[in-house]
Amino acid sequence: MRYAETITRSISFCDIDFTGVMWHGNYAKYFEDARCRLFEKLGFSYEIILAEGYGVPIISMKIKYMRPCKYNQEINIEAVLEKSEHLLIVKHEMRDARTDEKVSRAETRHMAFCLRTQKSLLKLPDFILTKVFT
Repeated sequence: MRYAETITRSISFCDIDFTGVMWHGNYAKYFEDARCRLFEKLGFSYEIILAEGYGVPIISMKIKYMRPCKYNQEINIEAVLEKSEHLLIVKHEMRDARTDEKVSRAETRHMAFCLRTQKSLLKLPDFILTKVFT
């Protein structure tokens, strides 16, 4: 089964730089919006993760920029969860909504963290694994 979610956003004025394109650091916000929607769809939103006593902080993020995004441009952002028992690995792809041209891609890796013990876990909590592997 493929675990994916796609959202559509318009590039906000506050996200562009003086050259009229989206500042490189703001791409992460858009990727996060899609990733949050994906997690919600799978039944483990950030609120649920926190309520269960865990966090899933990003331990690695790689972004490849192919084309600049401009103010008011509509983009589709897809987040796809890769299966893993140890990390949440999410592949992201950003495309122009009108032309379907790829503008960026990214990968984030998230490690489970126990809030009570303040320790990183080598395996994802069971409540996440049951959502992904069943």
